[in-house]
Amino acid sequence: MSLLIGVSKLAFLAILWVFIVMIARVIKRDVYGSPEAESARPGTKPNPKRRGGRARKAQLVVVEGPGRGDSVPLSGEVVVGRSPECALDIEDDFASGRHARFYQDAESWIVADLGSTNGTIVNGQRITRPTRVGDGDIVRLGHTSVRVEAP
Repeated sequence: MSLLIGVSKLAFLAILWVFIVMIARVIKRDVYGSPEAESARPGTKPNPKRRGGRARKAQLVVVEGPGRGDSVPLSGEVVVGRSPECALDIEDDFASGRHARFYQDAESWIVADLGSTNGTIVNGQRITRPTRVGDGDIVRLGHTSVRVEAP
């Protein structure tokens, strides 16, 4: 009987440690981002198109959630999240430290989830890989929604 109790205690401790390690990995991924999401990094800069003789600049505008009305120009690469190092620092407890990355290729703007805990949603659909976004698309990060305003 005491052997069974001893084995049960060891099994409980092993399960507890596995749980603690899993939590630590999620926290690390949330704070530092996942290496898989950082691997594909095209570093092209946007080319604003001319409309009516004036250049229209691409930007991200917070339309819902904390920081409503804030905006950031889309140029090169824009990382959005809770971290103060992000180009668009959102104060949303449901967003990750480095939640999503916006970048441009030859055709359009692309958003990629950076291994966030709660995921990134584009126009109501959760994304699992880099996804093209255009003018008027809504990207949800936690409880915050941003609108892409692109030429």
